[in-house]
Parts: sequence; C-alpha cells; structure tokens
Amino acid sequence: MKQLTELATPFASIAENKQLVGADLVWLNDLRLQALNEFDQNGLPAKKQEDWKYTSLWALTQQEFSHNAETSKLSTSQCEQLALLKECYRVVIVDGVFSELHSQIEGLQKGLTINSLSSGLDHVQSHLGQQIDIEKSGFNALNTLLMNDGVVITVDKNIKVSKSIEILVVNTGKTDNLATHLRHVIVLDEKSEATVIEHYVALTEATSFTNVVTEVVLAENAELNHYKLQQESLNTTHIATLAAKQAAGSQWKTNSISLGAKLARNDVHTQLLGEQAHVVMDGLYLPINEQHVDFHTRIDHVVPNTTSDELFKGVIDDKAHGVFNGKVIVHKDAQKTDSNQQNHNLLLSRSCEIDSKPELEIYADDVKCAHGSTVGQMNEDHLFFLRSRGLDEVSARSLLTYAFAVEVLERIPAKDIREALSAVIEERLPQGGK
Repeated sequence: MKQLTELATPFASIAENKQLVGADLVWLNDLRLQALNEFDQNGLPAKKQEDWKYTSLWALTQQEFSHNAETSKLSTSQCEQLALLKECYRVVIVDGVFSELHSQIEGLQKGLTINSLSSGLDHVQSHLGQQIDIEKSGFNALNTLLMNDGVVITVDKNIKVSKSIEILVVNTGKTDNLATHLRHVIVLDEKSEATVIEHYVALTEATSFTNVVTEVVLAENAELNHYKLQQESLNTTHIATLAAKQAAGSQWKTNSISLGAKLARNDVHTQLLGEQAHVVMDGLYLPINEQHVDFHTRIDHVVPNTTSDELFKGVIDDKAHGVFNGKVIVHKDAQKTDSNQQNHNLLLSRSCEIDSKPELEIYADDVKCAHGSTVGQMNEDHLFFLRSRGLDEVSARSLLTYAFAVEVLERIPAKDIREALSAVIEERLPQGGK
C-alpha cells in the first residue's frame, strides 16, 4: 500500500468490514471499490502537495478514531436551542446518524423531497460522486468509502420551496474520538428554487473528526441559496468538500462561516457549464487561540457568458492561522466571462498568521476579471475616533471588528438568516488589542 503517511486509524480496513449504507447496490459498491483503490494508493495529502502546503494533517493521521457511536440522548429542547432557524424544515443528524425523532420534515410541500442518505439513494444514483474528483485530496475517496448517512434533497421542476431547509449536525460528545463521514446531495430541477443551511455544532469539547461532502446539481434556471455555519468543538477536525455543477441560467449563492474546530478545511468548487450561469461564493472565518482554518475555492468558467462574484474575509486573533487560496479558471472558449474575487483579512494580534493566495488562470481573450487581497491591522485612527466619542477601548475594537466582517453577512438576501448569523458573529467576535 502506497500511502503518504502511516495512519493510526485503519480507514480502509474499517470500510471493508463495516456494514455501510447501500451495501446491496451494485453501482454503489463499484463506486466504493474505486474509492478504496484510490485511497490505498494515495492515502491522505501531505504538505508537499501544493494545495496543502500551509496545512498539516499530522495530528489527524496520528489520532485513533471510532466509527461506532454510542447511543446518546438529545432532548427536543436542546435541539431547538441549537438550531439556527425556528421556522424551517429541519433535518437532524446526531453523532453521524439521521434522527427521525428530532427532524421536522413532515408535510413537505409538493415537489420537494427530503430523505436520509440510506432512503434517498434511488433519487441520486446519477448524481452521487459526479460533482467531485474522487482522486483529489484523499478525503473525497475516504468519504466515498465510509459515507453512512447524510441528507438527500430534491426539488422538482418549477417548484419554489417556501421554507428554508436546515441540516443540523450535532456531535453530543458521548462517543470519544468519533469520526463521521456524511454525504449530502442537493438536486434542483429546472426553474426551481430552494434555501439550504448546513449547521454543524457540538455539545462538548470532545475530540472528533467530521468528514463531509456536499454535492449540488443545478438544472437550467434553478436557484439555490446555500449557507454553512460550522461551530464544532475546538478539538474537532472538520474536512469538507462542497462541489456544484451549474447549467445555463442557474444561480448559486453560497456563504460559509467557520468558527469552530481545531483544524477546519473547506474546499468549495463550482463548474459553470451553461451560459448565463452565475455564482456568488462568500465566506467568513474567525479563528482564535491556535485554530487553523483553510479555505480553498475554485470557480471554473467553462462556457461563454458566465459570471462569478467571490468575497472572503478573515478576522484572525491570538495564535490562529488562516489560509485562503482562491482560483478562478477561465477556459479557452469562455469568452465574455465576468469574474471578481476578493480576500481581505484583519489581524488582531502579533502572533496570528494569514496566507492569502488569490489566483486567476485565463485562457480566453475577451473577459473581464479582477482579483485582490489585503492583510492589515486595526486602523488606529478609526479607533481613536470612536474612543473620542466616549466608547471604551474594548467596545471600540469590537465595533470596528464587526464593521469589517459584516460586509459578508450583508450579501445574504434572506433577512431571517442574515440576522441569525449576525447574532452568532457578534457573540463570537474577538476583542483584539493583544
């Protein structure tokens, strides 16, 4: 077996011996076999790989993880308190397992289906594994090997889903060193619309490993608003891939907010495959202590007349480390592409660190593309102005920090989601001044 490093947890062996969802499906077993061969050959990535040069997985590889969750009790009131939204369709996963008890998916409007992965495989056979590159990074292969639950959402042609859908993933801390491998699939047919929130939380500071892949398929003129809020334990490793394919006229607005985890890595990728397809790809990361947050994004403009708008902001404090690597690729025939990519970072201490690398690859000559990156500290003139108006230093710093971060939130069209996320950010904001 050719692996980049020795793994304390025998993931491949667990996959071969564990009873996994869809074990009776030939097509899924073939997909898992492909993933097993890939994982056996390449294992997990190392820092010598360009996409991982700023992020070390050594601690993860040396950790022993369990894949069998102990029975845990999550009360209805706890679930309500953890949820981001009160009025929504809600799908709850507790310690890696779909919970029908806590989910609120009764009385779905016509044309909308929401299933657990195990009961929704028939809906997504033609889509599962098609939005991701199973050879990339090793985690896609690992997820395909061990995915055992998740959420499948499909929306029929011309259906506009009236309520948001929240996928609430809860780690109770009942099982030490629990690893969960989740696969979500979201499929919108022509001229349909939906809003989906992925929300990851933890009840304790237990050590855990979350490995999640979300695949998005947007047919012609479909519109998806997608949000992700990650609030897990500061002892968690959170690895996520979010990948989409967009047909002509489709619109995808996605916003990822990373607050929790000791190590968080998010790969966000879309392929604009039809003319007039549009993506807004935003993100916000606020690492503290010794957290490490890594965002890698990629937008492929494959055909003419597509547009993209990308804004990521980081507020980095203490000894934390942020990474942003954003790549926009304008393919050979993708004339009339219009793309804008920005990454801005605010450093609040002398010990924090940011690596920012926006990239453009342009192979067409009739395009409008721009990108930029800034790294700075708190503006002392602005701080002095607020202090002179009667604010104490802590309040002034907090206000300036929020003013820097809020631009990402203001781009969220839904008022209830924008206000809910703003409240979470305000509660978390570092005070700076170290």
